[in-house]
Amino acid sequence: MASNAHALVSGGPVNSVRSRLKISSLLYDQVLVEAGQMTIQAGPQAASTWRHGHNPQSELKWQSPLARKRTQEASFSVSIARETTPGIPATGPYHQVLASQTSISWFPTLEPFQKELPADCDWIIFGSTNQLPPEFKNLADRWKRYDDRNGALTRLVSEHFVRSQLVEHISTDLAVGAAEGWDVSVDRLHGRVISARFANDAAVDIRGIALPILVPRVGHLGWDDIADIRRLKEMERLRAVLREVEIEAFEISNGGGDLEQAVRRAYDRKLRDAVKNVEGVRSAVGHGLVEFIVGTGTGYATLGLAFAAPLVGAAAGATVMGGLQVRKIIRARRERGWVGVMGRISDTAST
Repeated sequence: MASNAHALVSGGPVNSVRSRLKISSLLYDQVLVEAGQMTIQAGPQAASTWRHGHNPQSELKWQSPLARKRTQEASFSVSIARETTPGIPATGPYHQVLASQTSISWFPTLEPFQKELPADCDWIIFGSTNQLPPEFKNLADRWKRYDDRNGALTRLVSEHFVRSQLVEHISTDLAVGAAEGWDVSVDRLHGRVISARFANDAAVDIRGIALPILVPRVGHLGWDDIADIRRLKEMERLRAVLREVEIEAFEISNGGGDLEQAVRRAYDRKLRDAVKNVEGVRSAVGHGLVEFIVGTGTGYATLGLAFAAPLVGAAAGATVMGGLQVRKIIRARRERGWVGVMGRISDTAST
């Protein structure tokens, strides 16, 4: 939740989180969504973060842009008091321990998504992760310790307490993902922090970019459509193919090549290999097997993050859609493999 806090505000930003949640639903067997809420505040003099459950007496909703703006125009403070009776909240006197003008004031929650999921959605789990094992907690702490020494990060986020909060979000969430075997999805701001903070650590591997590059409107699919596509028997093979495409594309981009083009070309080769022996396709190969339509700004390079290979920059978006002849063949043979599943995704996303 923390690494998506900047985008968890109603309107366009939360739509970007919804899109990543939908794409993750296609690319992974299970998706863990953190339950509860957070209060994140930081400014020139201090920072404060609290995790808490939802108050059942209040409406479950995202922070609005106006509410965020108003809270960032006011100062914040934290006061504490001694608890005289265990289990009973303290009544005072309270002593202020920190106070600051406000640069960020975020109240993120992912729980409103529960209201829009289909009844048969058994792949999205709302819950919490386990406590970090000592070795992973030490790893996260080591990252945070050096944030002020990173010139790129300092230029990106000039205020110390705000920068420390963002690094805390990333360090903790990536460490939790590594400890429990989850890929981690983050919003665009936290993705920029990752680029600045971890680019030279050879520690972060980006995953999940191929599908939204190939089908940019995949994040607009309806939840019922996603549930239907997940049931297709070749879905698992498609996931593996897309991962192979990403690995090949990253190898090229790490050598200075364009990641967008590398994804499209790697996918084109996979598609050609898959359909070259299907009746009617051989004649189409020489006449534009795949049409390429380039787009920009999909913003899905932060879909899945895990420890593994060197971090590369975020990719611009692109569309790869099957040529007319190939699409007709795919429709006729939809159940014959991962090509058919990809065709189903592309067809559904384009309607």
